[in-house]
Amino acid sequence: MHANEDKNTAPLLPCIKKQAIFRNMSTDSRTEAYLYYRDSGRNLIDDVNALLCNPRGVLVFTPELVVLMKPVLLQEELLWGELADNPADADAWYVHLLAGNVALARRLAATLPPLEWLCFQRGRRSNQPHIYRWEQLLLNTNN
Repeated sequence: MHANEDKNTAPLLPCIKKQAIFRNMSTDSRTEAYLYYRDSGRNLIDDVNALLCNPRGVLVFTPELVVLMKPVLLQEELLWGELADNPADADAWYVHLLAGNVALARRLAATLPPLEWLCFQRGRRSNQPHIYRWEQLLLNTNN
């Protein structure tokens, strides 16, 4: 590990190092995601691996959009951040991280199996969960 690397700079896959993914970035969604992980106390590699193990997890990692999300049970807020957890009777999509083009994220949402709710935490802005009806999100896909 180089001196300027932190725990989030470990390989995403054995042959792909974080520095290759984040090389030559300006202010794109991957930069925003990196800054979130740098300050969050969470580990990007662990979260990506957990989502890769979740058959219904959603992972998008492009310059335009970064999304980490999964189905959850709305009333089990303590398990939302356990990205490998995959409840069969999920009633909400939990967005762990969304950075980048929100209009593109809404178009992505329209392709996912609908669940009743959408939920997320806002980290530094608020410790309270934010909960919206899924169709409310989809009604705004043209904005």
